[in-house]
Amino acid sequence: MTILHINEHLARKGGVETYLFALMPMLEARGHSCRVLYGDGDPALWPASVRVPAIRQARAARQAQAEVADVLRRERPDLIHVHNVQNEGVLAACLDHGPTVLTTHDYRWVCPANTFFYKRTRETCFRTCGPGCFTTTLRKHCLTPRPHYALAFYRRAKWAIRHGGRLARVIAPSHGAKERYVQAGFPPERITVLPYFCPVPPSEAPRPVPARPTITFLGRIAPNKGQEYFVEALGLLPPEVRGVMVGNLGEGGEEAMRNLAARHGCADRLELRGWASREEVERLLDETSVFVFPSLWPETLGIVGLEALARGVPVVASALGGTAEWCLDGETGYRVPPKDAGAIADAVRTLLHDDGCLHRFGERGIELIRRRFLPTQHIEALARVYEGVLPA
Repeated sequence: MTILHINEHLARKGGVETYLFALMPMLEARGHSCRVLYGDGDPALWPASVRVPAIRQARAARQAQAEVADVLRRERPDLIHVHNVQNEGVLAACLDHGPTVLTTHDYRWVCPANTFFYKRTRETCFRTCGPGCFTTTLRKHCLTPRPHYALAFYRRAKWAIRHGGRLARVIAPSHGAKERYVQAGFPPERITVLPYFCPVPPSEAPRPVPARPTITFLGRIAPNKGQEYFVEALGLLPPEVRGVMVGNLGEGGEEAMRNLAARHGCADRLELRGWASREEVERLLDETSVFVFPSLWPETLGIVGLEALARGVPVVASALGGTAEWCLDGETGYRVPPKDAGAIADAVRTLLHDDGCLHRFGERGIELIRRRFLPTQHIEALARVYEGVLPA
């Protein structure tokens, strides 16, 4: 089977791209041929690729539709798998050509802002896409302030909602993500829940409980990631607990986090690190007592949480979106209300109080990864999806 993957970037720069570069070799190992249609990036990363810049241009739907249609006529793939693209013209060309699978890596096809997140009030949006999005953004700031782009993103979501029933299959990384697409109008019978796989192999057993109690945040420093609640929670914990933050701390990020830690009385206990390699992340997790995932938006899954569980580290996570797939309350960690540093600190304190609890939760986390989040399980389920949408 020839599978054409379409994504705006062909680069090792984000979670979607990391997933793609892990997925495609596994598909090829099963005898499939993978090609990539992309908007920008490095073709040397996957030589069987074609560049169409309009894929990543929000206001180029007509151009993208014509150019993608031309590529599809030349390439003649058996199946098209769309990941992240910036306009509806790409999807339109794919649907006109043949069986098309869409993975909902975020909410761009049902939310003009992609994230269901209000930047001003720092809350989750529970609206469905409609004209009210424009009045709401005046008060709560979710859409881009650039009117032409806001309109393009709105048009993209409304188009996708109208045409979602034409997709051969929609893959949602979690039941929470599926629910948001169904609420928007996508037919539930077309949506398959298939979580991402964990990129870290599960440990044989939980790592020894670290000598010094340590909580860790790993991820982008961004308004919807909730890093300030991690710092505030650290300030509420006993002085022997240290905190480690790993992420994009450039451009004033490190100074902002240090100032925040000073306000909460924990500057001497907060260690800040830049982005880490895969090996460094695994070592860091082995030194972690409790992993904290304080996101403020309904993440479609949250792969970094899987990585923590694979190393036997319990998690305290916001009770939003896809975290329910892997943060099983009272089993692999605790889910807490978003924007609640006190709840984070209470959950961490409960876990740190009992080494036996840390070990049991760690064992259950490793077991969960083995049961549901291995690459082999993911690729087998995806192959069944592919086979199910091809003409008999």
